[in-house]
Amino acid sequence: MPIYFVVREVIDPASGKRIGALVPASDADKSLMRERGFRKSTKVRAALTQPRNERFNRLVHGLGNVLASNLDRFTGKQAHAAVKALQTEALVYCDVEVFDLPGLGQLTRHIPQSLSFDSMGEDAFQDFWAKCCAYLVATDWPTLTAERLTEMAEFESFKEAV
Repeated sequence: MPIYFVVREVIDPASGKRIGALVPASDADKSLMRERGFRKSTKVRAALTQPRNERFNRLVHGLGNVLASNLDRFTGKQAHAAVKALQTEALVYCDVEVFDLPGLGQLTRHIPQSLSFDSMGEDAFQDFWAKCCAYLVATDWPTLTAERLTEMAEFESFKEAV
């Protein structure tokens, strides 16, 4: 589980000078640091990256709600589960596992990849989104466009935020 930080200007107690420092972004991040034993003056090694635009996280969540509200096969699913079901059904960004079953042949299993901020780059996410929208237009909503599906997902995420 990654720990998120924000860069803040602080006064360094050792030198009295203003410096930029990485500060835990939330109480949950502070708690994760305590759980891992990171205390004051602990030296740590980190690979730092910026997370994906939070809008995309809300967009995927909104799409899950659109699916659960409008398509029977997703009814009753939470937003996350609906998106994972779509991802598997459409075979969009899925890993493949093949099992040899003696006397029966092969069994193929598709496992949806993580869409988390830390697991997928921006270009891959844009490709994921385009492929999911194209699949939904082709299989369920031929009168819609990818742009209209995006608007619907954005509206759903906006409704939840309010």
